[in-house]
Amino acid sequence: MRTVTKADIVAHGICAAGMALCVVALALSFGRPAWGLLAIPALALYAAAALRRPFRRMRLAREEFPAAWREVLLRDVRFYRGLDGAGRARFERDLRWFLDEHAIEGVDGVRVTGELRALIAAGAAVLLHGQPEWELPRGHTILVYPGSFDEEFRCAPRAPFDGQAHGQGPVIVARDAVQVGWRNPPDACNVVLHEFAHLMDMKSGGPNGVPRMLARAAVGEWIALIHAEMEKVNKGRSLLRPYAGENEAEFFAVAVEYFFGQPRLLRARHPELYGALARFFNQESA
Repeated sequence: MRTVTKADIVAHGICAAGMALCVVALALSFGRPAWGLLAIPALALYAAAALRRPFRRMRLAREEFPAAWREVLLRDVRFYRGLDGAGRARFERDLRWFLDEHAIEGVDGVRVTGELRALIAAGAAVLLHGQPEWELPRGHTILVYPGSFDEEFRCAPRAPFDGQAHGQGPVIVARDAVQVGWRNPPDACNVVLHEFAHLMDMKSGGPNGVPRMLARAAVGEWIALIHAEMEKVNKGRSLLRPYAGENEAEFFAVAVEYFFGQPRLLRARHPELYGALARFFNQESA
């Protein structure tokens, strides 16, 4: 996740100056030089809009990271435990920024605790750690249900869904699945990583297994790899659980779960898939 740099400030300053000059030029062209004074509020409005988030991130990055959140990460998030001091500091920074910019709301009596917030935001920090310029799309409220839910969004025992991501709506996760997912289950299930992977893959027509950040030149090879690996899933010859064979979008989301949840097994059983994900995320998870 990006912070503000001197280059960003200079670029915004140039844009603001250009906007002010345009206002002055228009005022002179209409023979109304006094209108040129409008350049001042125009400049102020641009600066406020363009620099609000970067400067807020700078302020948040200087604040002390809550000790209770750090305890949760050390206890439950293996990825965080494996980082050095600098890596943990950046992970904590990204986690704080994510929580500041994304709303998390409980449904049906769920209390959104600090622990729950930290575990949800950890998913974003994990996925973006190797690519500091990347951002997850904003505008998606995260709704936390008490447990699994059905097609009518009713919670029930053995309901089929632990999470969903909607292109123009919220991300939904089940509280119990969030908590269990970070504790290295044998099937690598992690609902937070799964649904956030869908966000990386979300387009106007919905997810299709080709994340938006993927270089255009790599798309053909990526699709061929996905189809080859899906065939293994559907023939029962894959480490990945059967749900990965549903479609390309679910394959990508499940593969992401295994890349971060069972990386050594994934590298041993599916080295080509592991390598493609390592290049995409710009990090080794094993």
